[in-house]
Amino acid sequence: MGPHTGVSQHVARVLDVVENRTSIGVGTHRLERSWERSLNNHQVDPTQTNIPRIVTSRELREHKDRLDAFMRIAREGVDRLHAQVVSSNYCVLMTDAGGITIDFRTVPGLEREFREEGFRPGTCWSEEREGTCGVGTALMDHQPILVHRGEHFRTHNINFTCSAAPIFGIDGKPIALLDASALNSPEQRESQLLVYRMVVERAQQIENAYAYYAFRPYWLLQCGRLAEYLSVQTDYLIAFDENGHIVGGNRRANMELLNCEDSPPLLVHDLFECTANDILAAAHARPGQPFPLRLQGNGERIFVTLRAPATGNRFYSKNAKSCKETPSKVENIPGFSHLALNDPRVRGNVERALKIVNRKIPTMLLGETGTGKEAFARGLHKCSEGRDKPFVALNCAAIPENLIESELFGYRGGAFTGASPKGARGKILQADEGTLFLDEIGDMPLQLQSRLLRVLAEGEVLPVGAETSVSVKLNIVCATHQDLLALVKQGRFREDLYYRLNGATFLLPPLRERTDIGEVIDKVLAEEAAAIDNPELILDSASRQALSNHDWPGNIRQLRYAIRYACAIADGDILRVEHFPPELFCLPGVNGSKCRLESQVSRFSETTSLLPDAPRALSDADSMLRGQMIETLHRNQWQVTVSAQEMGMSRATFYRKLARFIIVPPNKRGKI
Repeated sequence: MGPHTGVSQHVARVLDVVENRTSIGVGTHRLERSWERSLNNHQVDPTQTNIPRIVTSRELREHKDRLDAFMRIAREGVDRLHAQVVSSNYCVLMTDAGGITIDFRTVPGLEREFREEGFRPGTCWSEEREGTCGVGTALMDHQPILVHRGEHFRTHNINFTCSAAPIFGIDGKPIALLDASALNSPEQRESQLLVYRMVVERAQQIENAYAYYAFRPYWLLQCGRLAEYLSVQTDYLIAFDENGHIVGGNRRANMELLNCEDSPPLLVHDLFECTANDILAAAHARPGQPFPLRLQGNGERIFVTLRAPATGNRFYSKNAKSCKETPSKVENIPGFSHLALNDPRVRGNVERALKIVNRKIPTMLLGETGTGKEAFARGLHKCSEGRDKPFVALNCAAIPENLIESELFGYRGGAFTGASPKGARGKILQADEGTLFLDEIGDMPLQLQSRLLRVLAEGEVLPVGAETSVSVKLNIVCATHQDLLALVKQGRFREDLYYRLNGATFLLPPLRERTDIGEVIDKVLAEEAAAIDNPELILDSASRQALSNHDWPGNIRQLRYAIRYACAIADGDILRVEHFPPELFCLPGVNGSKCRLESQVSRFSETTSLLPDAPRALSDADSMLRGQMIETLHRNQWQVTVSAQEMGMSRATFYRKLARFIIVPPNKRGKI
């Protein structure tokens, strides 16, 4: 039978099934409905013999970037399935929810044959374009499917056999699809059932692994009906927050336990015959071991293990203020000797940091501005295996958006106008084998977040204008005072990058809440006194009391500048209240706020009068903004970073407006 005869027979069969409602075979109702959709809805031509559509390399990169975190988790499952079926000449592919192939494993020796038939990264196997096929129909029906040889819609595909299973996200929607396909196979459909079951099982494992990852911020119950199988087989995953509210589960948990039509469980005790606190107590009594729970209603017993939130300290921090422990004096810890360590939260952070520092875990430092995030990051570096390698810091908020890419990734000589002919190594390559500290990571432009994510995933960096990637190995420490999860919800920060960077989280307490504020003051004073070669400087009791009682909105950074100012002003060896910046203790809501309020007002009037005149062309709105900037700068002792953050601007924008509005700091006014 020639190829033309085969085409005509297949087309005649398609028309007969669709128009006359005949059957393809036993148990093939889904295939028949798919053929009808393919012909009538999608209007696919079954006679087409060309290979499927392949997207451009740029489009493929965009499809991959959207699922970067998922792909890292799924890669192991794809590799294992491929190892199971490759000896039988099956390729393995994974597509996104649109049917675009984003990961592919071929058969050694048959690479050219598979590629010629369209099995390669970037191929689109959606039902809308290909008609009935494993990938497209499984995604359309949201169910696994086996499409064998002549069950395909397009003539081009009728020699293939495809076993496909969709993979669902925690929102219940398909996120990807796993498929094993062969170019040729026996006529008997039953010969494919074993491969089909392998695909379905592996897809479920990938789906559960991704759910396990996606629920990292929450308490997570891993549930099964047999305790002995719990470590290798998961029936249900159920996540809940610190208040016992159920936030979701894997697909099986949603279908069988959580999505009840009459009264879906909202709290842990709605689902189980116990409370969230009971579960925490049971897990604490048997750490890492399965323990039994009973379901509400039917009393069925299941076994569970409990995983704590990856960002567990977020729950502790809410009650940290009420901690009543009075820590004793502690010895310096190697790597962190530059920090005061007698606050229980700081001490706990350091002790935890020492346990994870060489475990290849990216670290996120959270806290208000000025709480010592860079100092903590340097401590992590000093006690790491790469302590002799570079520590490189980059403030993502301090560099103009158009320069941050070249600063971070470097560039090839002549890559852009103004580039050095020799090129430049970016911060990432400078930190090779050491530590890269990215401060204010929340201000990183969205388009650069994808590039950083790829560096972390692949261990390679591509400088601007270069064609070849360079391998890099480094520890990543990030810091921010922003709520990154809120930025994720707003679409301003990539969710996959957030979880990539958030391997371990440390919340640095503000200075006003630290129980060792006196020790912090003494350390800063000693450092500043040594810097001016006057180690005899001391605080009198009034200034020490005032410093200890101050709110310190700028935290340790503000304290350091205040003490540095006092050290410069004082004539003798004793620092008194009058040696500190006049406005420091005159802020509303601070003890002693009325001590010199009048002098503060007069000083503000005097310094403002020395400012250059504002440009006459300013609009009313700009004039008002100029006044607000001057007031904010004065209140923050002309600290640009603090003032910019207070006004919700990036440093680059703030500097541009300083120049435009002719606002000049006091120490530069004699130069204009």
